[in-house]
Amino acid sequence: MAIIDSFSLTNLDYKLSDLKYSDGIISEERSFHGPNSAKLTVHEIKKFSRIYIDFDDPLNLEDLNQLSMWILPLSTDGVVRIEIYLQGYEDPLLAEMSLSEMQSSQWNELDGFDLEFEGGESLDALKQTLGDISIEKIWITLYKNEGDSDTIAFFDYINVGGEIISFEPLEEEEIKDGPSSASAGGLITYTITYGNNMLEPVDVVVIDDYDPATIFISAYPPPDPGTQDTWTFHNLAPGAHGQITIKVRSIKPTAKASISGTVSGQGFCRVEGMLSNERSSRSVTNTVSIFAGEFNFSQSVSTRIRPIVGSVLQYGEHGTGKYQAEEKMKYSQSNINVDRRINAIRSPARISLGSNRSMNLNGGWSGNLQAENDYRDILWSDRYQEGRRLNLSYKASLGKSLTTLETSVWIEGLADRKVLWPAGFMESRLTGDFNLTGKYRWRWSNKTIAPD
Repeated sequence: MAIIDSFSLTNLDYKLSDLKYSDGIISEERSFHGPNSAKLTVHEIKKFSRIYIDFDDPLNLEDLNQLSMWILPLSTDGVVRIEIYLQGYEDPLLAEMSLSEMQSSQWNELDGFDLEFEGGESLDALKQTLGDISIEKIWITLYKNEGDSDTIAFFDYINVGGEIISFEPLEEEEIKDGPSSASAGGLITYTITYGNNMLEPVDVVVIDDYDPATIFISAYPPPDPGTQDTWTFHNLAPGAHGQITIKVRSIKPTAKASISGTVSGQGFCRVEGMLSNERSSRSVTNTVSIFAGEFNFSQSVSTRIRPIVGSVLQYGEHGTGKYQAEEKMKYSQSNINVDRRINAIRSPARISLGSNRSMNLNGGWSGNLQAENDYRDILWSDRYQEGRRLNLSYKASLGKSLTTLETSVWIEGLADRKVLWPAGFMESRLTGDFNLTGKYRWRWSNKTIAPD
């Protein structure tokens, strides 16, 4: 069983030469494995046509247990040369075979381990001599003999260390392809590419593992009856490839809450609260496994779910003395609403620490309200400090199209108020015994924010 974590059905990246007096094309004229093969043609002497092979993942020479290809020459005039380029070596390992040693107009297997490389050594001997060294690239070149007519040969089913090139349109496609990012609650489309790299028909089974944060929507072709994640292709022909398109939807977080209450008492008090309908970015990962005979391919794709932009409301008070508060709050994925009333008067308070110990507190009252509407880049902040008295009420509503704030405060102490919105800014600082009211209203219309 060959288990391959792969970007595509082959980790070999190849291209064909296209020169003035020779060419290399993908052809449907002849094939050994699947409907296509590589057709190399040389028109003049001292010219060549070549298949260039690079490695997506490094392959050590000592791990090269297979090197073969199938060749169909249309004549016996020419030479096939194999060049193996090793990391750190300028000169390649070279071996040649004449087309005259092959059957014309028939498919012939060329096994690299049966060839003699320069110096008369076999590939097995070179592996033992050179040891652990990486292969950078392999060139397979067709040369024309002097005086001969055009030299033409077809190449197919090139096997390098168990990686197969059969020149099919989909074999270099990623096994699993999907978007790098998506919106929360949006559709995500994945494409799975499968194929049969064996030399005989085989059952191909595709199993997709969906992220728990996604919901299956549809697929083409449809999955096996009674499943949403399995496809079976019976007796898939050698070299045959296909694709599956899957649509899933990411789960969009939703929440609703309604909170109301009243509290009163005397002593030390500290209240803090925060409401937010924003969500940070996260990732969903989808993994596919393809079972085809002795091959098992797998690949995962991670898609970043973009953050949800919303609003954040933070509030709180602390001090010693008499305290009374009443609040009503509502929360949804698109809106935050709050209505709070606070009445606080400073007076000394004693806190028991146990073991007949206690502490006297006589701190002034402080309060804060900070709200961000990141939908519309609106920010306000109210702070009240060192108050002998703090009578505060406010109503706030944060939404996509309308944002409002109404405040009313009577304080003996300090106040700091800031408001920021697109193309606008306001700031005030006050100290003393005063009443302060404010009413803000921003509406979203015609792609602009207008304050009332």
